[in-house]
Amino acid sequence: MTGVATGDAAATTVAKIVSDAARALVPQLAREASNGEHPLAGQQARTSPQSPEEMARREARDIVAAVMRRPRYWPSAAADTQLTGDVRAEIEAAVARRARGAPLAYAVRSAPFRHLTLYVDERVLIPRPETEYLIDRILAFGADRMRGVAVDVGTGSGAIALALAAEGHFSRVIATDVSHDALAVARRNAAACAEMLRVPVDFREGDALAPLDDLAGEVELLVSNPPYIAFDELSALPRGVRDWEPALALSCADDGMAVTRAIVSDAGRLLRPGGILAFEVDARRAQRVAQLVREAGMYEGVEVFLDLTGRERYVLARRRGTN
Repeated sequence: MTGVATGDAAATTVAKIVSDAARALVPQLAREASNGEHPLAGQQARTSPQSPEEMARREARDIVAAVMRRPRYWPSAAADTQLTGDVRAEIEAAVARRARGAPLAYAVRSAPFRHLTLYVDERVLIPRPETEYLIDRILAFGADRMRGVAVDVGTGSGAIALALAAEGHFSRVIATDVSHDALAVARRNAAACAEMLRVPVDFREGDALAPLDDLAGEVELLVSNPPYIAFDELSALPRGVRDWEPALALSCADDGMAVTRAIVSDAGRLLRPGGILAFEVDARRAQRVAQLVREAGMYEGVEVFLDLTGRERYVLARRRGTN
């Protein structure tokens, strides 16, 4: 997107757009700060306090940069640049979504994930840094040497599957989701990222492993970031998560363990001997998931890994047997 005006009478400077956007964002950010739900209301805010007005100016610049697909510093460096009416309208729509309480990624309809920029909206979870690190853990666990089939169960935006297709050396990458709407987002992202992928991603609709019956004994990597929040825990989630992200992707029955349990019990028939089973999990349930994998009797080398904040976040194991 260029969006830079050349003689457009309806054009407005970046500085004016940022100023108007910040003014519109102040009430929402003040509410988030008072509730402790804005990122800058945490430890950073205690050490370097920022007012709602300062936070609003920062987010306004971030919104302009995201819509323009420019670096975060660009709105400040290009303050006198004039933008066209169409681009201004897109920025105003993003600001309006954020002012209604939408998370920033939903407001600007994009989220970074490793080397990719993904489209996101309320049909899918916003990709998290923790999930980016899951890719590192998988590759370090041996997936970087694999050349066979990789499967991402519950793909959502397609983040994990697309990262594996871009960074791994798999012959095939398959992604499943029970949500038709989520798969529409994932397919959109696959099309946008096509030039960065080493192999295309095959998207399949269905619950857990149901769409994978044709892959018995063929899968080298099966990874999932499944719903793992218990139903009675949803009300305690931050408002930006609870009120905006899809509950189907956040929570499930059996105290948040139902989907994980279903995958563990059935993945053994799909994985080749030596194949990797990998989960991102709720830190409070990591040891339960690891024990579940051990008790399945089909896996060895079960390990729990920490995320970058020191919390137990990933469970990885290998299918027993030899090729």
